[in-house]
Amino acid sequence: MNKKKNILIAGPILPPAGGISIHIYRLEQLLKDEFDFSFIDEASASKKNVFNIRSLNLFSYIKLVLNSDLFFIQSGNKYFKKLHILTGKVFRKKMIITLHGYGNERSTFFRKLDSSYFNVADKIILVNNQIAAKLDLNPTKCIVKHAFLPPAMENEIALPDSLLSKIKIARQNNCTIICGNASRLNTFNNQDLYGLDMCIELLRNLKESNYPALFVFVVTSLDEGKERYDAGIQLIEKYGLSEHFLLLNKEISFVNLIAESDIILRPTNTDGDALTIREGLFLGKSVVASDVVFRPEGTILFKTRDHEDLLVTMKKVIDKNKNHKNETTISALKNEDRNYYSNLFNELINNN
Repeated sequence: MNKKKNILIAGPILPPAGGISIHIYRLEQLLKDEFDFSFIDEASASKKNVFNIRSLNLFSYIKLVLNSDLFFIQSGNKYFKKLHILTGKVFRKKMIITLHGYGNERSTFFRKLDSSYFNVADKIILVNNQIAAKLDLNPTKCIVKHAFLPPAMENEIALPDSLLSKIKIARQNNCTIICGNASRLNTFNNQDLYGLDMCIELLRNLKESNYPALFVFVVTSLDEGKERYDAGIQLIEKYGLSEHFLLLNKEISFVNLIAESDIILRPTNTDGDALTIREGLFLGKSVVASDVVFRPEGTILFKTRDHEDLLVTMKKVIDKNKNHKNETTISALKNEDRNYYSNLFNELINNN
């Protein structure tokens, strides 16, 4: 039997859960029967039996690169990204890099510098066309493909009974179930990046407008965001929303939460190709998002950081859903995605 080829993936590894770490996990699950996978973890907390680049163990890092047949760089850190590209180049490795996002604040000089690094890779996957427009990339190397991979619902961990009970009671009281999430409570342009403040204000306004709702907002990590999390809890209590707005810092299956919800809200003031939106659409839910970037077809948009427009939009969606109940639907995309990545990996590995 031929030995399986090794795919080395560099990026954040679960936990904590985030768009990139979930994508990496699902990619491995999709192709583990065909390829062996090894990892360079970039998460802030190290895990047992997984190499973490923050350990600064240069020997282990180089050994992983040398033993790989294909180096797949999915880093969200601009410094780690460049380090991986340089290392892969030095050791003449076939490389793919996925750009999950690219900030608007980068100057022309740094855009050119970044482009020169990215062009070293054999293939460059861009999660949307807007990223390509910001960079000077070799078009023969570029692939525009969103990073969404369908979840295996049977492998998802069930939601806690306490949460399911609250959702059940809310439904009995004719509440609309809304959910949102944040990998961490960062800021961007001195504003709440993930829009937690907008979500709390929205629920307050919905309550005052006699639109009963339960909002569940999940924060994966409190790294650098504990003060904003505590401030959110205080604001919820101040507005008397403690029974209606659940701000959670727990490792739960957000896919299962989406399946239990009526509306998924993504009020970010900057974004890439958000996994949350793709999953909501995949599961047949109403998805409302800021218009800060291009959103997938089917997303309902509101003006970024515009509280009034968000309220008006949400009321329309709630009214529409009362007459047209959403049903969870699972589409058969796994074989298509499996074949796509399998063909891409084999093409690069076998092309000497």
